[in-house]
Amino acid sequence: MNHAALDAAFRATSYRVVTPEGIFVLRIGVADAAFDAFLYREVTLGQSLGSTGGAIRWGIVTAYNPGALLSTEENQLRQRRLQNRISAAGWRFFNGCNLADDDLWPAEPNCFLLHVDEGQLRILGREFDQLAVVCGRTGTAPRLLWI
Repeated sequence: MNHAALDAAFRATSYRVVTPEGIFVLRIGVADAAFDAFLYREVTLGQSLGSTGGAIRWGIVTAYNPGALLSTEENQLRQRRLQNRISAAGWRFFNGCNLADDDLWPAEPNCFLLHVDEGQLRILGREFDQLAVVCGRTGTAPRLLWI
């Protein structure tokens, strides 16, 4: 699949994040004020928001299907390794699911990470052989970060 087709496939996907307040459905290029409000509520009062002027950085990563369709068992094992890696790094995360609009790709579990920067996301993406991850920060629309 060429880059333009891959880009189109990533954009024709819903990135769902399961939170204590419900499920948020994120799309590349579409800002979500309700999701931003949720993120601000999740940040503990008094915790530093970093040098981003109060913005909360986040990312969505999956370990599923790097470059080709893998067996369900192999994908599940890879996803558990990703979750273990994220937990070991001390990042807070929520589980979710990437769903292609055309249903041609199987649903892919994802991990939504809070307080993660693009460099960290690239490292995770490379480690799990992904072509791209989704990144964002409050006040902006989600975007693709090519690895």
